[in-house]
Amino acid sequence: MAKKTYAIQLLKIVKDSKKAISYEQAAKSLKASNPLLQDTAKNTLGIKNILERFVEIGTMSKTKAGNYK
Repeated sequence: MAKKTYAIQLLKIVKDSKKAISYEQAAKSLKASNPLLQDTAKNTLGIKNILERFVEIGTMSKTKAGNYK
């Protein structure tokens, strides 16, 4: 079984949430499930960029408040 990438895990985190979540909440969840992923501003920004890319390609949507759904 192949290891899930961070992008796939982020997509699952956002899609499984009952409400729209911010990129900070998504980053916190991803870092909790991946202990090797360090809690740095650079990683958090990278996670935000991944979420923005999902919005661009239409995989998920972004609310007016800036949360992801």
